[in-house]
Amino acid sequence: MDRQLAIEGGAPAVTAPIDDRWEAVTERERTLVNDALDAGSAVYDEIEKFEAEFREFVGTRFALAVCNGTATLHSAMFAAGASLGREVIVPSVTWHASISPALHCGASPVFADADPETFCIDPADVRGKLTDRTCAIVATHVYGNPADMDALLDIVDGTDITLIEDASHAHGATWRGRQVGSVGHIGCFSMQASKPISGVEAGVATTNDPNLYDRMAALGHYGRVNQLLQTDALRELGRIGLGVKYRANPLGIALARAGLERLPNLNERRARWFARLDALLDDVPGVYPQRPYAQAERGGYLLYTARIDPDEIGAPIRAILDALAAEGVGIHPDQPSALYGAMHLQPLFGDFPFEGLGGPWGDLPADVRPSFGLGSLPVSERLNETCVWLPTPVDPSDAWVEQVAAAFEKVASQGDRIGQLADGDVDVDG
Repeated sequence: MDRQLAIEGGAPAVTAPIDDRWEAVTERERTLVNDALDAGSAVYDEIEKFEAEFREFVGTRFALAVCNGTATLHSAMFAAGASLGREVIVPSVTWHASISPALHCGASPVFADADPETFCIDPADVRGKLTDRTCAIVATHVYGNPADMDALLDIVDGTDITLIEDASHAHGATWRGRQVGSVGHIGCFSMQASKPISGVEAGVATTNDPNLYDRMAALGHYGRVNQLLQTDALRELGRIGLGVKYRANPLGIALARAGLERLPNLNERRARWFARLDALLDDVPGVYPQRPYAQAERGGYLLYTARIDPDEIGAPIRAILDALAAEGVGIHPDQPSALYGAMHLQPLFGDFPFEGLGGPWGDLPADVRPSFGLGSLPVSERLNETCVWLPTPVDPSDAWVEQVAAAFEKVASQGDRIGQLADGDVDVDG
């Protein structure tokens, strides 16, 4: 391998194509979607079929298909009693949909910091954020890596706090052998096009609690409410429920049914190359792949990600990312994890003025959004600044995996040189 950095004109370390042999759409997807199209008015049966298949897969009593993953999280927080005067503890290393539904319900999002190895919410910091106003805790299984469910269950044990698993990335992941989505009180899965199970735009919520299930059904399933309710508490609302329509598109659900069938094989294939790249990067100083807890098995594998330690490598993080990109790793230095990892610094959850807006936003008191400024969540902020995402195929070529690892080693071993390039302190003859 050419040891001269590609950013200085050397040959890139990564030249092999990813050569992913996994087809995103197979004949099974086409068959199920075409069958749904041919079903006429019975097309909505796809939703009930999928719900039955998904609750069997996850191992919960109930599964409720909805139009997207954000709708699952809104439904979950609503079911947990999120409202004015209540608080929902949320991670910052997540997507906004793990947080913004709290505002839709009028509740305050209270941010907790992250574990630096797993990137998931830190239970110790969660415990320190509890108050008598806490109604729910959201634990995102980041990139398919389960959060510490033992510690979080211990926190909510004996309370009326609802533990919500944001499993949007984690289809098929397990905690102590149990499918995520069945460990906490409510599981929330996205089935957007990039997710391991795709309905293009869809989601599904899971629970064993009939009261939580009824509240989620009453919120977003007018027309289905009567047939879904398990108790009488909300039955007088009739078919209208609360009048929100979060029903899933049955054609997307037909697509998701095929994805659910293929999920175990998808997870098996991604697990193999994740493990191989993890092992190769273990020997590279300053590069630390995301790690699972001992009790966890990753699933979904939405993204392969690693934390870069610029101090250990000896160069600014942006210069390291530029060097990796030049080596052909496939990252985008201009789009690091800024949109995923420091949500507490986003204006929506800070001081963006809501005056003059309609809906719940216009009525939110100022103190609904407590201040979490720069420096308040140091681990999350560090992850936001130093994490790198790789392209995440299902079945890449061995050569691509080996070359990606070689690119990281090449860059990490020449931190001094990269630092000089970043400072402009370079001998033009050297």
